[in-house]
Amino acid sequence: MTNMIKTESVKHEYTSHTGKSIMALNGIDISIEKGEFVAILGHNGSGKSTLAKHFNALLLPNSGTIMVKNIDTKNEEMLWEIRQIAGMVFQNPDNQIVATIVEEDVAFGPENLAVESKEIRKRVDEALKAVDMYEYRKHGPHLLSGGQKQRIAIAGIIAMKPECIILDEPTAMLDPSGRKEVIDTIMKLNQEEGITIVLITHYMDEAVNADRVYVMEDGMLVMDGTPKDVFSQVEKMKSLGLDVPQVTEICHELRKEGIKLPADILTVEEMVVELCRLK
Repeated sequence: MTNMIKTESVKHEYTSHTGKSIMALNGIDISIEKGEFVAILGHNGSGKSTLAKHFNALLLPNSGTIMVKNIDTKNEEMLWEIRQIAGMVFQNPDNQIVATIVEEDVAFGPENLAVESKEIRKRVDEALKAVDMYEYRKHGPHLLSGGQKQRIAIAGIIAMKPECIILDEPTAMLDPSGRKEVIDTIMKLNQEEGITIVLITHYMDEAVNADRVYVMEDGMLVMDGTPKDVFSQVEKMKSLGLDVPQVTEICHELRKEGIKLPADILTVEEMVVELCRLK
């Protein structure tokens, strides 16, 4: 497979408002393949958002290397190309929406790439259809729900034709239905469009469908593997101040009571199947 993002020994240090030096990233080695859906987990201050900003050169490492499709993010001449390959969606969609009409907002990125008008029209329509927001193309963004706004922000990135989308806690400000809208959209883009997805989140249930999960603590990667590999280690996750999917936690408690269930159950459907086998 082709590497979309690869980091080697990445360190990033910054100075806090008190003058204290803080190591936000401390020797990060990570490899994300083209077409993968990767989730990065960690509590506040673990370094996951700092890492996300390195993936499209919003931040540069103090030492180490980050390659985006074999382009070094420290190469200033290639910055524009890096950000076309790897698009970024932030926590608050209001910070990314710049126009008063939905389709004009989605067109903003391609316009700044000097794409011709006919192609922009095509990209805008395709992007809005990809996130199931085409019928809202003439609406004002201020009339939309939080989940709908975030889907418009994602459409704005899609219209720029990225190969990878990095989402930094995109559901943190949304209610459960808004979170579901956004996660369903992300999965659709990955599975149907083949777009590489890097999801930064602190909601464990959002990581269940990822191909791979990385867990961060104090600027370091402390766990990685498939969702089943990572979430089956309930005690270790809790020691890091993180939860596991609710079904996995229930399974863990039942196992402690002597009920013979697999440790890596992640979904209600899996739990039902295993409970039925106990009869």
